[in-house]
Amino acid sequence: MRRFHVRDHIAQLDPVRDYAEITRLLMFREFPWDVRMAGRLMIWHLYAAPPVAAVVGSTGALAVRAEVTSLAFGDLVEHGFDSWRGREVVRFVNRGHRGTPVTAEHNRFALAALAVTLVRWLDRYGWRPVTEGERAALITFYAELGRRIGVRDLPRTYDALAAYLAGCEAGFAPSAAGELCGERTLAMARGRVPSLLRPLVRPVVAALLDPGVRAAVGLPPPAGPVRLAVRGVLRLRRRVVRLLPPRVEETTPRTRRRAGGLQR
Repeated sequence: MRRFHVRDHIAQLDPVRDYAEITRLLMFREFPWDVRMAGRLMIWHLYAAPPVAAVVGSTGALAVRAEVTSLAFGDLVEHGFDSWRGREVVRFVNRGHRGTPVTAEHNRFALAALAVTLVRWLDRYGWRPVTEGERAALITFYAELGRRIGVRDLPRTYDALAAYLAGCEAGFAPSAAGELCGERTLAMARGRVPSLLRPLVRPVVAALLDPGVRAAVGLPPPAGPVRLAVRGVLRLRRRVVRLLPPRVEETTPRTRRRAGGLQR
């Protein structure tokens, strides 16, 4: 299989009609590691918005909810909205929001953050450029997800969605709930790396976050050498992955879990 086989296959698809297949191929064949990293960065947007941070931080058990959400979202992407499993995931999400402070506006903001953070990450660090058709398919996927959980007016173009998120980002501000969620998340991250690397978790995360998000969650700006090193490593990875053979099998949250979390 050629290195750009999947990209060339996607180019033959329609980003509106075939958005679900394009999204699956991008997330599980082309960029599974990048999707995972972008998702981890996205949650800091939730912490940076005080009303949302209050909702996220009020329930605790961040690690459990993150794992359940990852598996459910992976099932939705893998099987599609109209599959039995996809319908079950949507019902699970809607049931989980009943009787909670989660509003349609919270969901609109979270979906915009998911989509825009992913595209931003791929633009900066993806091993190949994302095409306009692929970008459109990703935005369509999140708009369709929004429609099925009660967010019926999510913008359906990247520029409009990014503009909406920028308006939300203008309201980012420090909050006790946001800082608490951030500290809990950093503690989880430190628990997943070797002890020698644990002191690097905070500065590396700070280097990856945009300045407005970083300030809202109470993280100090990283030292210049740390920021340059993190970006340098990610750009080096981009070049290395570009030279690797294409992935033959899809890497989903469930296959990654069975493999012990290893993926490229």
